[in-house]
Amino acid sequence: MLSVLRLVLFGATMLLMSCDTTTPAEHLERAQGMYAENALRAAVIELKNALQKQPEHAQARLLLGQTHYKLGDFPSALKEFERSLDLGLANDAVTLGLLSSKVRLGRYQEVIGELEERSNLPESLAVALADAYLLGGDVEQARQLYQQALSLVGGNIGLGSIAWSEGDLERAGHYFGRAVEIDPLHRDAWMRKAELELTRGDTDLALGSFMAAKDLPGINVFARLGIVRTLLVQRDMEGAEAEVDAVLQSVNQFPLAQYLKALISYEQKDIDAAEAALREVQRTMPDHAPTLYLMGAVKFQQGQLGQAEDNLARYLVRDPGNESVRKLLASVRYSQNDLEGVVDTLMVVAADTQDPQTLALLGSTQLRLGRAADATATLQRAVELAPDMAAFRNQLALGLISTGEQERAEAVLESAIEIDGDQFQSDYLIAMLRLREGDFDDASTAIEALIGKNPDSPIGYNLRGAVAIGRNDLDAAVAAFETALSRDPGFLPAVRNLVRLAESQNDLAAGRARYETLLATDRQNEGALLGLADLAAKANEIDRAIDYLTRAVAEDGESLAPRVALARIYLRQNDLDSADDAVDGALKLAPESVPLLLLRAETDLRRGDREAAREVASRAQALLARRTENARLLLALGDIQARAGNLTLARSNLERVLALSDGGSVEALRGLARVELVEGNLAGARHRIDQGRAQGDATAVLDVLEGDLLVAEGNNDAAAALYQRLMDAGVRDGALKLALLHLRSEKDDLGEDVLHSWLASHPQDHGAKLLLANSAIQSGDSGSAIDQYQNLMPTDDPIVLNNLAWLYMERGDARAIE
Repeated sequence: MLSVLRLVLFGATMLLMSCDTTTPAEHLERAQGMYAENALRAAVIELKNALQKQPEHAQARLLLGQTHYKLGDFPSALKEFERSLDLGLANDAVTLGLLSSKVRLGRYQEVIGELEERSNLPESLAVALADAYLLGGDVEQARQLYQQALSLVGGNIGLGSIAWSEGDLERAGHYFGRAVEIDPLHRDAWMRKAELELTRGDTDLALGSFMAAKDLPGINVFARLGIVRTLLVQRDMEGAEAEVDAVLQSVNQFPLAQYLKALISYEQKDIDAAEAALREVQRTMPDHAPTLYLMGAVKFQQGQLGQAEDNLARYLVRDPGNESVRKLLASVRYSQNDLEGVVDTLMVVAADTQDPQTLALLGSTQLRLGRAADATATLQRAVELAPDMAAFRNQLALGLISTGEQERAEAVLESAIEIDGDQFQSDYLIAMLRLREGDFDDASTAIEALIGKNPDSPIGYNLRGAVAIGRNDLDAAVAAFETALSRDPGFLPAVRNLVRLAESQNDLAAGRARYETLLATDRQNEGALLGLADLAAKANEIDRAIDYLTRAVAEDGESLAPRVALARIYLRQNDLDSADDAVDGALKLAPESVPLLLLRAETDLRRGDREAAREVASRAQALLARRTENARLLLALGDIQARAGNLTLARSNLERVLALSDGGSVEALRGLARVELVEGNLAGARHRIDQGRAQGDATAVLDVLEGDLLVAEGNNDAAAALYQRLMDAGVRDGALKLALLHLRSEKDDLGEDVLHSWLASHPQDHGAKLLLANSAIQSGDSGSAIDQYQNLMPTDDPIVLNNLAWLYMERGDARAIE
């Protein structure tokens, strides 16, 4: 049966074939008529029928190439033109098709090489050569050739494109309009006209032009996507979504359609759908710039800030001047508290920008970084560009306050109230100014205005309490803060103010109860946990403080503040291993934080690893290169550098702090005294110490420096007496300096007695333990040394591990290898 069926089917096929008696010439004639009527797909079928019967029909291949070209299938067009040429058909039509296809495929150099030496080119070939020159960047050569072909569509499209690139949109529109008039069935003419109309904001005209291009035979994907873009501008999300879905039904993996699908989903707040569509684009076009931008926005919305930053930074590699992308990247970095990153991102466009929001973000960031002068200038420009934005004026007022221009700040705030009397930030800032000046009556006036505008906000009542404290009316203050909490039980500033009042009356239990009440309703409240830790530390309940901070870290794995607080407590206890862990955790969250790097350098110094401390300080110095007005950080860095032996940079930073304070920084004077001591300039050290005393510096730190200077001058007895007084007052440096002085004077028993005495009340002091262990080695008491080093285990301190291993090895103890 099967063989019979095959025979029947074969016979039917032969019968059908025998019925088709149309000649190749007749197929070609039909195709020519269809081509003339713009029935291009039908023409392709007829031409393929002709070529199936006569593959070497050169005219059929020429017309098939022209049809493919008109349909936008340029690779297929080029192949047919080359075949017709191989078959001996060498005329202007073949040459034009061949060269025009090469231009469309980016092979413009071949076209220039073919035509540039020819004179008296026909208009059609002049257009092909002009297209090649334009692709190669030679605009003037292209312009001259296009002008020779003004009767052709191509000449007008070319001149319109040049005019557009030069910003003359009116002239560009004239040329594109002429192109459509010359050939109403020319897809490129309609597309260029539509794109220009969309650029000019003529969305109805653009929509009509894209529609005209879509209705022409051939590939209409780009016209349909143009329709989608126009509908998006018109905010017709439903129409845009229907059109892009129609495209995706026919070409599901088309990247630009997926991108527009993502854009529509993003506008409709469907962030997950937007991400899914963008992933489809990035599978085939991982570096598609608009997708990188939109993916950055999507990741920002999802709170995945690292991925948002990565996508936006990759975009800027390709288009570094894009202000919109830079503004979004700056917002991402601001959310990460990378303030230097915000400034670096926006300064690239700051000089030329006309966007007040860009300037406001830059100015507020500069303000947070302590660059008040820069911030004021930036915010002034923002206000000039957006004079009706009260919020920008408030930011400018903050900058003026920071630079000491109180009167200007008040004038700016008053103008902000005139612009927008409903907003209350201006009243808040005026109240703060009056409070700072001690003008409680005017402050109260501003505060009552603030409360009147927003009676449900706790902010005004909290300020009312601050005024009451200023007037020493503590009962009224408590009542005001309680009112603030009745509006918002979780309002931390009011809780903190009530805690401070309790502390001022030495009632830490009442303060603790305030924070505990807050935790009862919000067990993850970081401010309450940090406050409880602070109270515990003040009561010398260190373990309890550590418990609160550890809980805060556990509640929010991304929070920096409790980790920093833990590191500082551990450093005060000289528990270096725990301090290291806390700093490491914090640096993972903020690897370029200068304060954290300084904490890392501090732990390195206390371990005796000066090289590591210098390396970390160098990183901090590089990050501070543009922040020369931040006296606090410069002072801390200078102190680290002085102790690590990098005296040149230490002196530079400390002298900068001294200049910023007009010579009044006792901290900088102490740091410079330390530098002079290390360099052996005893007279210089004495001068700096005397300057500090004259400024009223009576700190233990200066007393320690005084003792160090006495030792350097050879007055050991006076130094020992001073160190002893400091040790008796609980000053760690006094105790360790006294022990070292005895040990270096070969009074080992006295030195060890000092260390034992100190460790009795400070059992976690790593440095004291290490000093005691080293003393045992120096005195030859290896058994005692082993005991002391074992008390320091477990540890990653290489000095401890090395010395203990050496002691074990001397005794043949197998633990040395471990």
